Amino acid sequence: MKPFNSRWDRLAPFVVGALFGLCAAMLAVSIVMFRRAEERGRGQAFGRDDAPRSSPGEERSQAIVEATRLASPAVVSVTAILTKDVTSNPYLYYQFLQQYYFNPSFQARLRDGRPVVEYTSFGSGVVLAPQGYVLTNEHVIRDAERIYVTMNDGTQTEASLIGAAPSYDLALLKIDGKNLPYARLGDSDRLAIGEWVIAIGNPFGYLLDDPQPSVTVGVVSALHRDVRAPNTVFNNMIQTDAAINPGNSGGPLVSGAGEVVGVNTFIFSTQEGSIPGMSFAIPINTAKMVIDEITHFGRVRGTWTGIAVIELSPEEARRRGLDVDHGLYVDRVDPGQPGERAGIRRGDVILTVNGMTVRTQQQSARAIFGLKVGDETDVVVRRDGKELTLRLRLGERPAGA
Repeated sequence: MKPFNSRWDRLAPFVVGALFGLCAAMLAVSIVMFRRAEERGRGQAFGRDDAPRSSPGEERSQAIVEATRLASPAVVSVTAILTKDVTSNPYLYYQFLQQYYFNPSFQARLRDGRPVVEYTSFGSGVVLAPQGYVLTNEHVIRDAERIYVTMNDGTQTEASLIGAAPSYDLALLKIDGKNLPYARLGDSDRLAIGEWVIAIGNPFGYLLDDPQPSVTVGVVSALHRDVRAPNTVFNNMIQTDAAINPGNSGGPLVSGAGEVVGVNTFIFSTQEGSIPGMSFAIPINTAKMVIDEITHFGRVRGTWTGIAVIELSPEEARRRGLDVDHGLYVDRVDPGQPGERAGIRRGDVILTVNGMTVRTQQQSARAIFGLKVGDETDVVVRRDGKELTLRLRLGERPAGA
């Protein structure tokens, strides 16, 4: 038998034991990790994880609550005071005499010796900047002699009118203040049909006597709606089913991210009454253009092309010997004006403007709606059997045009 006296022979049992223990420990760790991974995978297979998750409904609700928390402090009530001469209306004049003839304040209700009645118009608005710029609808403050803005905390202050754009139904007000809560403006061009939106405002504020705004929720039902109203057409509107009521006009339409994407303006109604689920808002990108024009020029400058067109019917096209049966026939091009500079000629037939097919003058106006002086747009014309794409730079409408 070999003597047991070498160093390796003496250490070998300890080394083998240590390796065996290490292997056993690694095996135990592997088993534990495998079981944990199996449990985690089984939980994920059934739609759960180690950390509790909210359901889609709960996540949506939390998003709406957070968006409302971000935007609502900037929502205000707008009160417009205006007076009307009642002598032109016999019925109102009779009412006036009944109510105020024996009233000690009768003389205070005369203007230039003529009786007047004071009216109050209510609406909503949204603060755009900490310095106190407020956006609302033009129809809320139309013909107002005094305008008051009431903040969320009940503080009321008189506002001055910076400028208004009746064609866009938007107005910009200014109140005194510093570090006022204001809303973030979003990008209405990124809205998608079916997206959740929130309407915030002060409906029936004259009844509720509460400065806190009301919140309603809906989805974007349609985009780029043109809605006809008496004596005007509202272009490029956002349609939503978020409920709005009298007093909501001028309040913000807010996205799920808490950004203002529109200005609530009107509901669709007929002689039978309002139609639920058909509310309309002005896109905030249109409002941005109006605000920019008002702050820089005090008004929204009208755009000008310097061309006159005739709506082309199939009969008119045949009479003129044209090879198209629709479009706008260019009847006149003013020298030195944007149309001539773009290369448009008399006899051209305009087929598209800004990517939109045009058959009527209303459609051509719709195609450049929201563009401002200096903006450029593509115009496709038919000339001598060929289609040409011309670049038109919009000018400013001359006075009296």
